Parts: sequence; C-alpha cells; structure tokens
Amino acid sequence: MNSELLEALIRDFSNTIATLQLYDPDHPRVDLLIPKVVEGLRPLMLGEALTLVIAKDLILVQGKPLAKTPHSQRLTTLCGRQGIGFVSFLPGFAAADLRLLLRIICGLESLESATTGSLYLRVGGIDTPVDESPCHEIDSFEDLSEEELKGLVDMYDAVGEKAQLDTRQLTAIIASFVAAFRREANPLFALVPLRMTDEYTFTHSVDVGILNIAQGMALGIEGQQLHDLGVAGMLHDVGKIFVDKEITTKPGKLTDAEWQAMRQHPSRGAQYLLNQEGIPRAAICSAYEHHMRYDLQGYPEAPEGWELNLASQMTMISDTFDALRTRRIYKDPWDFAKVSGHMLTLAGSQLNPDLTLNFLNTLARLGEGEGNYFSLDNLST
Repeated sequence: MNSELLEALIRDFSNTIATLQLYDPDHPRVDLLIPKVVEGLRPLMLGEALTLVIAKDLILVQGKPLAKTPHSQRLTTLCGRQGIGFVSFLPGFAAADLRLLLRIICGLESLESATTGSLYLRVGGIDTPVDESPCHEIDSFEDLSEEELKGLVDMYDAVGEKAQLDTRQLTAIIASFVAAFRREANPLFALVPLRMTDEYTFTHSVDVGILNIAQGMALGIEGQQLHDLGVAGMLHDVGKIFVDKEITTKPGKLTDAEWQAMRQHPSRGAQYLLNQEGIPRAAICSAYEHHMRYDLQGYPEAPEGWELNLASQMTMISDTFDALRTRRIYKDPWDFAKVSGHMLTLAGSQLNPDLTLNFLNTLARLGEGEGNYFSLDNLST
C-alpha cells in the first residue's frame, strides 16, 4: 500500500471534514473537495475494498498503523465520538457515498444509514453486543444438536468459499458453552474428541474457542469480553482459506515460497473479518496477531512499540496447546506432560509466561493432567 497516497487521502479527507463542519453539507466549498477524495481512493483500491480501522488515536490499513498527523488525529477523534471502529470503501464508491460518510462522521447521520443508504460503504463499530436471550447449555461438543452442528459447519463452509459470514450460529454456540461452564461444567469435556481428525481446521478452531473461554473464566473475565474471547479462538485461523490447501495440509517441510504464502494468512484473515458484519475487535486482532509471538519476533512483522491484544496472547496459548494435543498427518498427539513441558519452554519468548502458567494450572486443576505424570509442582519451576 502506497503510504504517500494514503497520507494524501487522509489529508484531503480531513480537510473536507473540516470544511463540512464550517459550512452546510451542500455548500459549494464542500462540493469542490469531494471529487478530490474520491479520486484519491481509486489508485489505493484497484478494484478491491479498502478498509480503514480506527483504534483509539491510530488509523490502520492492512494491519499497519499510519503516521500520526494533525489530519489523522482529527479523523480518529471524530470517529471516536461517533463510535466508529472501521470504514470500508467498496468498489463503486462514489461522491454520493462520500457525502453520506461525511455526514455520519460529523454526527449528522446514524451509523446504520451506511447500510441503508449506500451499496458501496460500510461503517460501524467493531464490537457487537452479545445476545443475552436464553440459550440451552452445551456440556460437550457431542451435545450439539444436528441443527447446531450443521449451522456451525455451514458457517465454516461459507468462510471457505470467502462468502459473507453469518455469525449468528457461532454467537449462539459460544453463549451456550459459556452458560454451561459457568454452571461448573468442565470445559475440557467440551473439546472435540481426538478421533475427529478429518476436518482439522474446523475442529481445531472449535477447540481454541473453548480453551479461550476456559482461560478467560479462570482469570475472572465475564460478559462481552468472555464471549469475544470465544469468537476470537474460533476465527483465529480464518486466513488459511486464502492459502493453497496443499500447503496447509503438507506433511513435510514447506519450501521458502510455500512458507511465504503461509505467512500471509494472519493479515489476509484480519482483512476478511474486517469486511464482515458483527465481528468483535478481539477476533480481528487475534486473526492478525496470533503468530506474532509474545516477544514480537513472529509474523507479521510488528511495528516498533506494538502492543499485543490480550485476546491474541490467550489465543496463542490455546492454539499451541491444541495443535500439540491433536493428531496430524505429520505427528501423533502429545500427552499432557509433554505438551505442558514444551509450552513452559516457550513461555517468555513465544508465549506470555504469566498467562501460560495460569492456563496450565487451570487445566491441571480441571484434571487434564491425571494419568500423565504431571503435577502442579512442575509448573512452578
């Protein structure tokens, strides 16, 4: 992405907003500036959607923060006041769409008007409220009804086809697991049985979501944040849909070219989720950051001063644990003693040491280590 063109776009966008704040939206001065912004978008879009993420005082494009300037700060401040977390420009975006966007940012229109008033614009907050309506509790994965399981599989199939994502079934199942675990059901009983290895990406994603919930509850996290942790785990690997399946399922060592393709999945996954409705901020961050490592030596390369999202750090731990405990083409599943020992060697470099210790203590307390020659004494060393 051309940084100079982006900075020019933000500058022209900011100037247009400033003018709109001084004059009527239909004033000739505003009319003069709108075409310049639209023209500035075209070389950046190249027939594809362009999404700006607004995170506090930063604007991010493809996961990378833009330089802070007075123009960017004006935009983040106004978007913050309106609760705007992202703006997506879709192919076909034109002057009328920009005029609507300007009115939304200036508080003259609601966020919902972007959906009803334009086919080429999406504006909204990233976080979505949890549906607090009653749900039936699911003690284990095998308790899912045929309808629920089909809905979840259909959702992942839609992801595989890069289609629009309907998260309603996912949200309902996350809420059901949370309700069961809060009733003191053991989250470990909900993990997908190891024998179910045909659809690794699907079953692994469900497990990471469940393990995220278990971690969160052990830390006293509740409500919306706990729900978002579960969604983050279930969608963390969504970017692999953009990687050739022969690469993601290859039993041997990847070539340099294959490895470079694999390294693109976090940024591609985050970009995909940004263009979906109702995806929580934690899920987008986790999709992007779950291979960055605690020491920021992973991928994608982290800019100086980057701070990992808590959900991303917890997802790294759940992801690592389930990958090691699951049978794959190229390895047998590890027992809990071997997994925990390996994870402790990663604590402080690849994994957050405090969260890793909490995670392993939680699993041991729930009985995961029974019969595996594992004790809490080993964790404190």
